[in-house]
Amino acid sequence: MHKSVKLAAILGVILILPAQALAGGSERIGTAGALELVIPTDARGAAMGGSVVAASEGTDAWFWNPAGAASLGATEISASHREYIAGISLDNVSLARSVGSIGVIGLSLKALSMGDEPVYTTQQPEGTGEYFSSSFVVLGLSYARTITDQVDFGINGQYIAEKIFRETAYGVAFDMGFLYRPSYRGLSFGVVVKNYGPKMKFDGPDFDKEVDTGSDTEGDGHVGRTESASFELPSYFQFGVAWDPLVQDKHRVTVSGAFQSNNFSEDEFRMGSEWAISEQVFLRGGYSGSSQRDYLYGFSGGAGLRLSLGGTLTMLDYTWSEAGAFENNHFFSLKLRF
Repeated sequence: MHKSVKLAAILGVILILPAQALAGGSERIGTAGALELVIPTDARGAAMGGSVVAASEGTDAWFWNPAGAASLGATEISASHREYIAGISLDNVSLARSVGSIGVIGLSLKALSMGDEPVYTTQQPEGTGEYFSSSFVVLGLSYARTITDQVDFGINGQYIAEKIFRETAYGVAFDMGFLYRPSYRGLSFGVVVKNYGPKMKFDGPDFDKEVDTGSDTEGDGHVGRTESASFELPSYFQFGVAWDPLVQDKHRVTVSGAFQSNNFSEDEFRMGSEWAISEQVFLRGGYSGSSQRDYLYGFSGGAGLRLSLGGTLTMLDYTWSEAGAFENNHFFSLKLRF
C-alpha cells in the first residue's frame, strides 16, 4: 500500500475511535452549552449545506476543517456578518498566513451579540426597568501543515468567554482535522473532531443569595452561595468527501457531502455543490438534514464573486439558508488574499 494511503488510514482511525464516545441522541438535546462554537463563520461553506469538510481552504478552513488551510501559499484575511435567529447576529474576522515550510498559522475572532434584554425578577415579574446585555466571544489560534504530498493536518485552539448580565463562564476547546487527496479529479476526504474541551460553568455575584434564618434579630441574615451546573461543549465528529465531476474549459463543478456525529443531538448529513465559471463567478446550493424533530436547518444557496484587484484576490460571498420556524438567514463574507 502506498505510504500516504497508509498514513491517511492510520490518521482516520485515530480520529474515528475517540469519536465513538461522542454518540449523541435526542435525549441529550439541550445539554451542551457554548453553542456559538457550532455556528458557521464562512458564507461559501454555509451555502453548500456545511458539507465542505473536504472542500474548504484558507481562512474558511479554520471553522470547517483546519487541515484545509495547509495548501494556502499566501496571506488571507476574511470578515463575515450573519443575521442569525431571534435577533442574534454573528461577526467573525480571520487571518491565515503561510510561513513557508513551517506551515500556515492563523487567528480568528468570533463574536455573538443578542442585544439588550429587560431584567425580570420574582418581585418584579413585569420588569425592573433595567436592561442587561450578553456577549459570547471565541478567540482562535490555528495551525495547518502539509504532511505528505497527499495528506494535510490542522489544529485549532479556542478560548471561549461568555457573559450574561454579571455572570461569566470561560473555557477552551480544540479541533483537529486531516485531509487526504488521492490526486484524482479533485477527489478529497476529510475527517475532523471539533470542540473537545473541559466542561464550563457560570459564576458571578448574582449567585450570592441572602438567606432568611427565621430570626427577628436585625443583622442575623446569612448570605448563601449557590452554584451553577456545569455544561459540556458541543463536540462532534465529521467525515466528508468532495469530488469534481466536471472540470472543462471555463467550468468546474464540485460536489461534496459530510456526515456529522454529535454528542448533544441526533446525527446530521450534509450535501452541497458549487458551479464555478472561469473561477470568478460561483453558484452554490446545499442541504442539511437530520432525523431530529424540529431540526433548524434545511436548504441553502448562494453566490460568489472573485476578482483580482491590484494584485489582491478579492472574494465576496453571499448565502441564504433556511432556519426552521425563524426567519431565513442572510450571510455575507469578504476575503482578501495577497
